[in-house]
Amino acid sequence: MAPRKPENERKVTSFRPFGKIASHVDPMVLWTFLGLFLISIVLLAFQLDGKEDCSNTDIKLSHIQNSNSKAYAVGEVITFNAETPDKKTAAYTWEFGDSSAKATGKQVYHSFNKAGSYLVTLTSGKCTWNREVLVIMNTPVATAGNAADIFPVIDGPSEAFAGRPVTFSNKTPSAREWVWRLLQDNADTHTNSSVTYTFSSPGERTLSLIINGDSSHMVLKHITVFPARPAERPDIPQPVIDPTPLPTPTAPPPPPPEKKPSISDDEFKYLLIQVTQKQKSASDFAQYLCNNLNARVVLNADDVDNFAHFCSRIYGKKKFKIERVNLTKTPDGCINEILIKYDRKKVLGIF
Repeated sequence: MAPRKPENERKVTSFRPFGKIASHVDPMVLWTFLGLFLISIVLLAFQLDGKEDCSNTDIKLSHIQNSNSKAYAVGEVITFNAETPDKKTAAYTWEFGDSSAKATGKQVYHSFNKAGSYLVTLTSGKCTWNREVLVIMNTPVATAGNAADIFPVIDGPSEAFAGRPVTFSNKTPSAREWVWRLLQDNADTHTNSSVTYTFSSPGERTLSLIINGDSSHMVLKHITVFPARPAERPDIPQPVIDPTPLPTPTAPPPPPPEKKPSISDDEFKYLLIQVTQKQKSASDFAQYLCNNLNARVVLNADDVDNFAHFCSRIYGKKKFKIERVNLTKTPDGCINEILIKYDRKKVLGIF
């Protein structure tokens, strides 16, 4: 029999928080809730640590003659710049909204071929920025403050006589540098605002001009050179007729064959790039191919085509990137075979 407790002994009870709850809930459930709570805290900390600040970058547009404009002209080269105070090097990707290829870099250049409203998207990491660009048709006005033409103009005659000097010039207001060159082998370049040529023989000539080093806007001028006219001499006395019969003249030697217009590999490559931009067609190459538009074309050493069909395949295909062009010519200067190397990765789906 247990001894009886004294009456003055106090009954002491311990306080246990959630004691009643714990007595009715399985301890494994409590541990599960605690584990999920800790996992949530870790995930939240991870997201906060990996979050990028997208508010310190802006898209800035400008042009060499048109800074901070609200609208740009068709064909105008626009500078796109990711303006940010952050000095860290980041990868930037640009999409221009006109079905053209993406561009990468903090500062890129692009021009639009059609008028309209385009949404330009800049992406870097998890951040994305958008900027609307308004492109309008170019309506030049003859005023003193007007911007320079996109393509320069060659001032000068399109016809000349052999042996007589003829001058060509360019008066583009924004021009600072000029490069003049005849499209023929071993031709010299000239760097003044005007150039004078004296053609020694009749035939067809092609003169090229590049201003400010912008080869993408090179212009050509076709010149027809006629045989030299005899100089006019007034007061020529009448010749004295000699009764002695003149010897029978011998037949003059046949004139040398006319030299075909010449073009270098790089110049031919540039004209092909204009085909991809719908600025040239196969018929523009007839003078270099001696009107043989079925000349052989070899692509990357394994694809053979004729030139006319090849031009129709790449017409308007801006993603077709030509890396190198090699021309094979006949002794009289006609192109009879064209070897082309292009980037297969960038033309997936074109051929």
